[in-house]
Amino acid sequence: MHLMYVDESGDPGISQHSSPHFILTGLIVSQTDWDKYLQRLKAFRKHLKSTYGLNQRTEIHTSELIRIKKIEEYKLIKKYDRINIIKDYCTEIPAIFDTAQCINICIKKDEHLGQDIFELAWGRLLQRFDTFLKKTANDKGIVVADDTDSLKLMNLQRKMRVYNFVPSRFTGSYNVPIDSILEDTFSRASHHSYFLQTVDVIAYCLYRREYPKGSQKKYGLEFQFDKIEPILLKKASSTDPLGIVRA
Repeated sequence: MHLMYVDESGDPGISQHSSPHFILTGLIVSQTDWDKYLQRLKAFRKHLKSTYGLNQRTEIHTSELIRIKKIEEYKLIKKYDRINIIKDYCTEIPAIFDTAQCINICIKKDEHLGQDIFELAWGRLLQRFDTFLKKTANDKGIVVADDTDSLKLMNLQRKMRVYNFVPSRFTGSYNVPIDSILEDTFSRASHHSYFLQTVDVIAYCLYRREYPKGSQKKYGLEFQFDKIEPILLKKASSTDPLGIVRA
């Protein structure tokens, strides 16, 4: 069994107040490695506690580490150290998850006008996960996601189990149901899961790579996603050197 932990960056909306992007990151872990990863995550959180004073039970929410809104505990840590928590996390992810794989979907909304961004991004992610399960892992899998539009995702996933047409290399398209993914997606609050907090870090750093912010360039956040390169599932996209799915 393989589990894919998923988190989002940005939003799928199209209003003037919406983000210009919608990013989905999926971290795929085998059940046989799950406990090993958990023990490594616990050890890393102990390191953050001893180095920066971050309580092991405090959620790592990357955007909050940059600009505090809700997590009061972050106010006890200097901003420079909060930035270093992100950098340290990105450095350690390939070591902690040494045999995991990571799929990234990055949708620029202005390139997909008139489309349902949520369904487009999630459809791409579920398709890649199903392909990985069939062709690489020869296994079944489940999806665990941070809070999202669960009803809409359930309907999409159930439809794709029956109808999932993908383009043919030659002409037309053919039906490839995503029958290697079991059950509907399970929703989990990220503050209860070190795994989802890890995915939050990856998704945010991809966002900063794609949309570097001038006021934050002095921190080098736009370079942190590149540290994840050893575990990226590059087969997910043949048109991107890091396997990022963009269309």
